[in-house]
Amino acid sequence: VLGNYLDCSIHIPEISIQAPSSNSLAIPLLNSAFTAQTSSYPFAYAKSYPQTIWNGISAPLNWEGNDWIKAIAYTGVATGLYLYDEDISQWVQQHRSADTRHISLVAKQFGEGKYILPAIALGTVGGLILKDDKTVDTGLISLKSFILANSTTQVLKFASQRNRPISNKGKEFFNSSGFKKNRESFPSGHATVAWSVAPVIAAQYKESSLVPPLAYGIATLTSLSRIHDNKHWASDAFVGSMVGYLSAKLCLQTTPRLKLSPSPDLQGISISYNF
Repeated sequence: VLGNYLDCSIHIPEISIQAPSSNSLAIPLLNSAFTAQTSSYPFAYAKSYPQTIWNGISAPLNWEGNDWIKAIAYTGVATGLYLYDEDISQWVQQHRSADTRHISLVAKQFGEGKYILPAIALGTVGGLILKDDKTVDTGLISLKSFILANSTTQVLKFASQRNRPISNKGKEFFNSSGFKKNRESFPSGHATVAWSVAPVIAAQYKESSLVPPLAYGIATLTSLSRIHDNKHWASDAFVGSMVGYLSAKLCLQTTPRLKLSPSPDLQGISISYNF
């Protein structure tokens, strides 16, 4: 208002922190405080990991009717697949072809951590260089989902002690004595990797008509490739997919977002991260 009377304008760089209540706090940001404020984001991001884990563990305490229906439905699908695992595996192996082998070979690459992790890192660094906040957010959320989902899957693999179908030792859990690393069929790690990233990409670029179906389509093919290659039972692929999917959805809800935007008029940068 004062600027209107004096025919002048005053610009002050700001840092904006937005909370779920939609209230915002604006704090003047001087050049000397720039480094201190930006360095607080890595701490907020790291702190969100235990928060996400706790939210995942405690989620059933806050479930309502629809949540329980979904949980029962997912459990029912996994149980049904387990009952018919051997029949499904046999049918798939009988219908393999040169074309399906080529598709499977390509699709399974999207479940390889040795490729996905560098891709996430490259995308994140590229976003920082280009000052593209959405790309940075996508990379950091994907990294978090990847780590949490795969940690869960590795624990389940060791705890369940299930042989792979290719071993011809049956679909049962704990059908041998002791704990061995090679009994790691349940759940599928490749399915977990693909589905821990696909929902993040789909959500971040939901305005595109191509990206979400492409992301989910690739993840689906990755899961199916593990059944096709006789490396996992159908129930392994389904549960691995659900671990990745639920991890991604949880990380999207509980990860702070960093936004870096150059502001030429302010001769500085506007920084914000949302919770």
